[in-house]
Amino acid sequence: MIKIILSLLIALCPGLSAFELPGLGARQIEDRLQFNIPVPAAPADAARAAACYASYRVNGAEVAVPNIGCGYDLLAVLRPGESAENLSSKMRAVFGSSPGAKAAVIRPEYKAELELAAANPGAALVSLNSFLPPAAAALFNREPNFGGPNCFDAALTAAGLLSPEKLRHVGNAEADQLLSMYFRPVPASGLKPGDIVVLNGGDHGVYYLGGGLVFHKKSYLKQHLYRIVQFEKAYGPEPYEWKPGPFDSGSPFNDSEQIRDKKAWRPNGAHYEFGQASAEEAAKAQVILFLAENIEKQAPRWALARELGYFTERLLENLVSDWSALGNSPNPVLRAYYYQLESFRDQANQSIETELLSSPHAQGNAYNILKGVWLPRNDYSRGLVGKLLAVYGKAPGAAERTLDAIGSNFEGSPLEQVKAAEQAK
Repeated sequence: MIKIILSLLIALCPGLSAFELPGLGARQIEDRLQFNIPVPAAPADAARAAACYASYRVNGAEVAVPNIGCGYDLLAVLRPGESAENLSSKMRAVFGSSPGAKAAVIRPEYKAELELAAANPGAALVSLNSFLPPAAAALFNREPNFGGPNCFDAALTAAGLLSPEKLRHVGNAEADQLLSMYFRPVPASGLKPGDIVVLNGGDHGVYYLGGGLVFHKKSYLKQHLYRIVQFEKAYGPEPYEWKPGPFDSGSPFNDSEQIRDKKAWRPNGAHYEFGQASAEEAAKAQVILFLAENIEKQAPRWALARELGYFTERLLENLVSDWSALGNSPNPVLRAYYYQLESFRDQANQSIETELLSSPHAQGNAYNILKGVWLPRNDYSRGLVGKLLAVYGKAPGAAERTLDAIGSNFEGSPLEQVKAAEQAK
């Protein structure tokens, strides 16, 4: 039957190939309807918006700042006949760089470099990173990979006061203390390279590079990278700045905040000795140094919860409360240690939140998750409890029994278990 039907089709349509229907010509359709979906008009600055870099005029030279994911070097173009030394001289002047800083010719590799080279055929591409503070150059357009490091850490690190190898959270109180020790207030109307500017009453802090550009990190969230932007755009949203994880919502910085207040600080060249302190205060400072060493090591490795335990966050809360007298000490160094303790408390909180409690499932099961990492029995916990027993005049041999007491009291205060240990004889 099928063969009969196929034979009939072929007989009626001799030009038709097997299994092919005849095409319909446009003329065979009368009164054709148009179903073209309108396309929105391209914005006038579409080309600029799609660029992989932002371009700024700095001391008579065009400086290109790669967008996030588009490169790690501040860039400029050196056209035929232009002097590399002349460009370097301009950049040294505007960024306050050392006399040896020079523009370095690079081979285009990243998106911004390739795009800039394509727009300037025959020209050389140069990196301007040697004119930046070393820490700013090392961190520019990079992600800290863990939650905690924030704007004040970025600014103080660029200034050389903190280390780029030990990124962490720096709270407002610690930032205020360090600024009062190592900087002096200056008018914000006459900024110089190296100034730190606190915006809107402590809401944000930036490091002033020069030429109207600042180095900053927009928040403590790991999704916000270290950036170079125009000062007046410090709050503004940027292309590709928010790369949420599977459980993240939209960027908390979708709208550009206005800069309402600026307080500028300039390095004062001060240096400090440890200063006058009692034996107990010195012992407390040693505890804070021990905590710093371990938190700064484990937080970037996403291992704070596993290696230091949730008891560390609870203990830090206890110590901030119990050692508040350090924050009122006439010794500025002791005050700095105390406010550092506050920052470590916040870093521990942010690390544990990021490492363990980011997903909706974890949020609903937080109690059991935190209980599971309450107290690791390792060199860290033994060392920390041993130091605290010494601070409170307790028997050195009570460390294991104190750890037992802390471990069995998940909802209690770790510091109270230290205080409850037997006295040293």
